[in-house]
Amino acid sequence: MRHEIAILAVPGVQLLDVSGPLDVFAEANRLLQRQIYTPRIIAVEGGEIHASSGVRLSADMQLAETQNYAPHTFLIAGAPGIENFAADDNLLHALSGLCQRSQRFGSVCSGALLLARTGLLAGKRVTTHWESAALLASRYPEITVDADALCVADGRVRTAAGVTSGLDLALRLVEEDLGREVAIEIAAHLVMFFRRPVNQTHFMRSDSASLSGRSALQELQRWVISHLAEVKTVVMMAEHMAISERHLTRLFRNELGMTPGQWLERERVAKAKQLLEQKSLPAKTLALQCGFSGADVMRRAFSRVTGITPAAYRKMTENNE
Repeated sequence: MRHEIAILAVPGVQLLDVSGPLDVFAEANRLLQRQIYTPRIIAVEGGEIHASSGVRLSADMQLAETQNYAPHTFLIAGAPGIENFAADDNLLHALSGLCQRSQRFGSVCSGALLLARTGLLAGKRVTTHWESAALLASRYPEITVDADALCVADGRVRTAAGVTSGLDLALRLVEEDLGREVAIEIAAHLVMFFRRPVNQTHFMRSDSASLSGRSALQELQRWVISHLAEVKTVVMMAEHMAISERHLTRLFRNELGMTPGQWLERERVAKAKQLLEQKSLPAKTLALQCGFSGADVMRRAFSRVTGITPAAYRKMTENNE
């Protein structure tokens, strides 16, 4: 098995949109001690690409040289301002050809805005960075944009949301190619979630709070997610921030449109989903690891958030394996 992974990097590309996925594929090569994935960086033109961070990337080929090139996977990386990127008919024709010749194709972050211009996303469900989601949906009403998903697979199309979710997407692709066990091991080595127990709605988007307040709330969220089994109440969350429960509730309503209790319940359920996908645990053990006081409490919360029971969710994931 040998897969070429080609990523188009436009001028001003977001570096992590390129390097993040490629590091996941490189880790697969390292763990299995053979060259399964071969990276290829494609430039619009020229041999050097200046990333938005100032780092320069060396391209393996130019877009004009890809007429007969058929990689296994082709992705378009995002870039600040990519919605205004000048793409003429020749460029879009070349992109469309690459997509059609690939076994799977897609985008990372705002790269979906350029991919959509090929017309190949019509009738597809995709995701993109939450700041680009409304623009993508308004420009291309024939596309179903899921702004709250980290990764979406629809037929041959694979899309990832924000910058770091490019790693999540690459991990999903490795799972498709090499199986779940390999993907889980890669996630462990890269110190990342195999299935991240969050989605984009869990992150702050509003501009109503101060930057310092938003930063503190993000730190709280990270802390809670890392200590779900120990964080029993909203009072503990407020104490961690050294503010009143009432003030914490106001922050959550302003930033997330929900109460701290609602957010905490959703995170517990997200953790339960992650564990249900990875291992078989007794209901009581699962509940304790997610911070629920008991299996019955977990079952009610899980059904309230997802619409199905934990047992039904586990059966569904087993059938999809």
